[in-house]
Amino acid sequence: MQVRRDCIVILVVLAFATACGRQPNVPDSSSAKEQKLPFDRESRANGVSPSRSLVPAATRLSEGEAIMIRLRAELSSASARVGDTFDATIDEPVVNDGQTLVPQGAAAVGRVLAARRSDGKDNGYLRISLVSIQTTGKTVLLDTSSIFAKGGARDGAPRDVVFTPDRRLTFHLTKAVDLP
Repeated sequence: MQVRRDCIVILVVLAFATACGRQPNVPDSSSAKEQKLPFDRESRANGVSPSRSLVPAATRLSEGEAIMIRLRAELSSASARVGDTFDATIDEPVVNDGQTLVPQGAAAVGRVLAARRSDGKDNGYLRISLVSIQTTGKTVLLDTSSIFAKGGARDGAPRDVVFTPDRRLTFHLTKAVDLP
């Protein structure tokens, strides 16, 4: 009787171990008709893509991007002081993959980083950078390269630097920036 009960227990354990070793109703992954998960499928041309319609596309100006501006008023080493700001407009639109990211005519603001007026012995100089642009009604802060200009002596007399209105200047982003 004991032997018979031991045989039954062994058979039950073997049957249980065999049943646990296979996965019922799971298709064989090596089959030729492998199914894709819903998020692996291509979107339909006429369907709605949640990732495109609900999440706004990030618009980014890359490091090194050139931003060309035109001054709105004269900027001179004779009157400029460190920390002064100057107004400008975007001279050429900033375009990426055919999309205009910053339109021509958008407002821009620059800052005087260093300035010295001519003292009669040495030429004056200016160092300026672009600090922000206005796009889609919002101000976007920028980190850009700076422009350094030194006055040139004329007739032996040291001169100040003078950027006239409508002077075109080009700055390059030193850090990428996301646009609204």
